[in-house]
Amino acid sequence: MTGLGKLPGASKLRNTIVWRRLRHRISLMVGPRTNSHFTGFLRLPTQFDALVGPVSASIRSRRGAEPLRICILGCSNGAEAYTVASLLRRHDPDLSFRVYGYDIDERCIDQARSARYAADEIFNNKIITSEFIDATFDRDGDGYRVKPHITERVEFAIGDVLSRELAALLGTYDVIFAQNFLFHLRPAQSRVALENISRLIRPGAALFLDGVDLPLRHAFVRRKGLVPLDYEIERIHNEARRARAVGWPYEYWGLEPFLTVRRDWRSRYSTIFIAE
Repeated sequence: MTGLGKLPGASKLRNTIVWRRLRHRISLMVGPRTNSHFTGFLRLPTQFDALVGPVSASIRSRRGAEPLRICILGCSNGAEAYTVASLLRRHDPDLSFRVYGYDIDERCIDQARSARYAADEIFNNKIITSEFIDATFDRDGDGYRVKPHITERVEFAIGDVLSRELAALLGTYDVIFAQNFLFHLRPAQSRVALENISRLIRPGAALFLDGVDLPLRHAFVRRKGLVPLDYEIERIHNEARRARAVGWPYEYWGLEPFLTVRRDWRSRYSTIFIAE
């Protein structure tokens, strides 16, 4: 970087998309990976619109009245699992489903089971809606507690995506969320995790896969024959980029701008994939 800064035209070069993408590839290769438990309720609103809309409709058309099994990997404090359950209950009260959340951190699982959250754990998402809060929580002193009719649909347990026994222990699912934790793993570990996750996917299932190195995700979905859901891909990508644009291209967790000039943009930028 110091040497580049002394070259004529270096400032313009650093602002080109070609250089910034190259710089991010370097970040992916050499940047130190650190774990994080940060999460949030209703984190990607348009992604959840897809869940309660075309994803749910597609799976129900295949499975009929059979209860849906939904898996949240890397569930952290339970925010994503309770978001899924709240939205499905509100948008389709007659839908039969159960949500299973897994994480390697016992403290996270304990909090998720408590279903109680401080205000800053809810309002860290600046675009969370009052409608969602009213439908999901009851006030509990100076905090909030998830409503009983939502918690009764969700359960939590310890689960490690790097375990070879993952599928044997957890079974298979109609909907799988594996989001915003894989990019904290080294690439070799992410490949192992993705392979283990693939064994959880039922035919016709939906995989929600954000927060993973784009080259790894792209190669994985192509190898497994997963089909990107053509639903608001750019909008969902930009929602994911709200918190991650600041890190690109210098941090491994940064997310590049949406580029439709790529012929493979649908499979590269989609975060929702269907198993045919």
